[in-house]
Amino acid sequence: MPVYAIIPLIACFSWNMLVYGGTRCINADMKHFDMTLTIDRATPVIPVFVVVYFGCYISWIIYYIASVRVGRYECARFVTFDIITRTCCAILFVVIPTYNIRPDITGEDIFSCVLRFLYKIDAADNLFPSIHCLVSWNCYIGVRNIKEYPVIFKNMAAVIAVMVFISTLVTKQHVIADVISAVAISEVCWLVVNKTGVYRFLLNIMNGVKEAGK
Repeated sequence: MPVYAIIPLIACFSWNMLVYGGTRCINADMKHFDMTLTIDRATPVIPVFVVVYFGCYISWIIYYIASVRVGRYECARFVTFDIITRTCCAILFVVIPTYNIRPDITGEDIFSCVLRFLYKIDAADNLFPSIHCLVSWNCYIGVRNIKEYPVIFKNMAAVIAVMVFISTLVTKQHVIADVISAVAISEVCWLVVNKTGVYRFLLNIMNGVKEAGK
């Protein structure tokens, strides 16, 4: 990974953690809404998909690095986009706090045990939009227009994202509204970043650091 991308990626990770955990300090005592629909209630629990839910962290690392390693331009654009998407999440977590009611997982197989562990460590709030789905779709957006990568690599990002969408639903971590909103936010933010050129602020900083280091 290029040296110029290290601090920007650390910034992405740090902002993500602050948004997800920090907003709970703000909305903890606020009224939370349950966006569960009839179709969500009819969706079965499939514990084996917890493998996808946890496994996608590996793909995030791969695709985030791939999104920033081609050049400073691509890095500045993707990082700006990613931070803006998470800022949108922060706003929605505070304006529309959400929660859901998880089912009792009674199975004794390994996947059911891992799913119960997931429920234990991850509170059922800050759900709209799903950060899991948003990050996965960001991975796809980050590489889909980079010509240096083969089509199969780009398509795989989309396939993984869809698998993550399914995993969030059948593990009952999220509902359909959380998934749809995540994709919508990603696409709108990507459009805004490209249309406004707001990423040039970060690009100028990165280029300035490059020149100063000569």
